[in-house]
Amino acid sequence: MAYSSRTGKRPDELASKSSHSFIINDEDVKSFLENCEYPKSAEEVELDRSLVIKVQYPDENPIEHIIAMDGGYATIPVKKTFPSSLITFFQFGEIFLNTEDLNNISEMPFISREAMSALKDLERSKLVLPTKNVSYNSNITITHSVRRTIYEYFRKKGDEKNNLLSTTYWLIFNLFNQPVDSFNLTTCPHCEEKNQNILRANFNSEYTTNCPECNGILYLTDCFRLHEVIGDELGAGGILGYLVNLIEQINIIHTIKYIKETQPKLLDKFFFIKDGPLAFFGQTANMHKHVRKLCNYLFSNHNLFLAGLEKSGAFVEHADEIKNLLEPGEALLLNNKHIYTYILPGPSDNPEPYAHTSYYSSKIIFKSRDERVYVITLPVENENIVLNPQKTDFKNLDTILWNIEKLRCDMYDNSIVPVALANKLISLSSHPSSSILEKFAKKHTK
Repeated sequence: MAYSSRTGKRPDELASKSSHSFIINDEDVKSFLENCEYPKSAEEVELDRSLVIKVQYPDENPIEHIIAMDGGYATIPVKKTFPSSLITFFQFGEIFLNTEDLNNISEMPFISREAMSALKDLERSKLVLPTKNVSYNSNITITHSVRRTIYEYFRKKGDEKNNLLSTTYWLIFNLFNQPVDSFNLTTCPHCEEKNQNILRANFNSEYTTNCPECNGILYLTDCFRLHEVIGDELGAGGILGYLVNLIEQINIIHTIKYIKETQPKLLDKFFFIKDGPLAFFGQTANMHKHVRKLCNYLFSNHNLFLAGLEKSGAFVEHADEIKNLLEPGEALLLNNKHIYTYILPGPSDNPEPYAHTSYYSSKIIFKSRDERVYVITLPVENENIVLNPQKTDFKNLDTILWNIEKLRCDMYDNSIVPVALANKLISLSSHPSSSILEKFAKKHTK
């Protein structure tokens, strides 16, 4: 087809019909494929029965309240012409349920709309993040616009004396137990000086301080290190997943802190559920050390019922694959050998504990008495437990699994009522939510 100057349209680029032959006849390609290993099918899996435990269902349920946290986001173009501009809308939901209400509907063959609506007590929060080619509040670059936006969200979420900033300060400086004097800032967002000790005493009432090297303003939220993976040309698209996971968990910790400081005995009656594993990823991964300290402190001095529930991914696919190898009411504690033999690529004798740089929890696969299968992460004392897990390493295990079984839900695969409700009430659909948000953003953009 000839190039048309009238339409300005070039012909479609057609792929060669024979280029594949150069790949399939290449000996290096053949050798590479022959040396690849893949996850094992159920017929190839042999469970270590010493890792299979029988759930001891309690006579009474100490849990009276359940709080589930979930978040979602949608990235919207507000300017499609070159250079394009993107912003991202986040929505977070913390849903509160009473176990008494759940018990009343658990025997129903079909949960009516009226019964389900009685369970909903949802607190929403919203965040708008400049994502590409957007400047916010007179900040020159996308990096500093994002820093400022995250800081302001943490400052405004909650009341003046008890917001997400105060919770982060409480967590980072270990104020719940034995306070520490500083934290390590890996990279200054201004001068890029490495590994500076940022002193707690230097933070003002607004939770800001100054870089010891360049005197640039530092926000407490810079401890999350998200500024390190934002490019002023490429934008902030790479932090979106890390950020939603981070805020979900900080919100849970914020609620735990409030209960601990106001009515600590109530911690024994609350069950906190997160959608996804109890871990921090990417630049935020170091946060897992602080949260592990908090969990260990709560187990020793109060009590904590906390679990992460996974709905998708390699572990969920593996759980579905091996579900017939477990009896109803059994749980499989996942150790390094099982993970690297049957689920993830890697040597089965890997001495490095699985996910020890990001998880403050360890995984189990649970088959309920009605034969539903769940992948659950629970807080554990240290990262080495995954090498040789024992039932005693998982605090409140029987009670947590019993409650997860009671919260069964058919809305999604591998889901339970609180997580399914939170997801349904806060998730932003591709259609029509995205198109409506795009029109809304353009209307209110200068």
